[in-house]
Amino acid sequence: MKQTICAPKVPTANLAVNKSRIKLYNKQGEMPTYYLQSGQEFQIELFNPTTDVILAKIQLNNKHISQGGLVLNPGQRVFLERYLDVAKKFKFDTYEVSNTQEVKEAIQNNGDFKIDFYKEEITYPSYIPIIMGGSWSNPIHTYRSGTYTLPTTNTFTTLGLTDTSFNAAGSSSTNIGGSSSAYYSDANTTLTSSACMDSLSIPNEITFSHRSEPIEKLKSLREPRMRSAKTIETGRVEQGANSNQEIERVSKNFSPWAFHTIEYKLLPISQKVNTADDINVKVYCTNCGTKLGKGHKFCSSCGTKA
Repeated sequence: MKQTICAPKVPTANLAVNKSRIKLYNKQGEMPTYYLQSGQEFQIELFNPTTDVILAKIQLNNKHISQGGLVLNPGQRVFLERYLDVAKKFKFDTYEVSNTQEVKEAIQNNGDFKIDFYKEEITYPSYIPIIMGGSWSNPIHTYRSGTYTLPTTNTFTTLGLTDTSFNAAGSSSTNIGGSSSAYYSDANTTLTSSACMDSLSIPNEITFSHRSEPIEKLKSLREPRMRSAKTIETGRVEQGANSNQEIERVSKNFSPWAFHTIEYKLLPISQKVNTADDINVKVYCTNCGTKLGKGHKFCSSCGTKA
């Protein structure tokens, strides 16, 4: 008898622009990385392939964007373009800083992207009726009582959205947001940044004990020495333009422990190291000049070997 063992399905998260996924660079031993342009707005594509209702809690720059998260029903796919607490799109912003160890420690959380997924918890009533005797017309009921503390109810909001990009059944449209949800609160966070620069102080007069030094050397020692200011570009996810994506509240309870976590790093495009696969080289036929497709060994027009 043939036995097939399938790995358990887990939710996925990807970055997209206009509902088209951005290329993810996943080198062995390194954090999977997305490279974005300065000022680029993006979406978070979330998909729930499990049979459970799940909650996705999103962190950007190592901080939660809300006290709650986005609720996904089984088989649901959502392109989230905005923050949950404010109708602003996700935007990647860059700026330059000094390339020092102290600054690197200060910006280490810039561009951190993390999503934790939680399964829904089903609660049951605290009293269970048990029929001990009697007849159907006049039954006798007794109850098993006990002390039961209901968990705190979390409030979430629902994302309403209609999409036609993922329509496997072939119909004209597929509603992907009718029952997805996200927590809503009034908390606001203001992010500020500041920069400082070290200066090198040179005395106006320099005294030498040996006057036998060459005049040119003495002159060079008296002139101020300037350090080259090497900088690096870093980026954070900030609030972009206004979003028309709507959300509404729902009440559900979820496990306090995440069953799956996804982490990425978002970096400026200037930090990307291109390889041969990243360079789009156009190849033309040496005989007739027709543009050749990738991997073509012969010209489709005249048959000349590439």
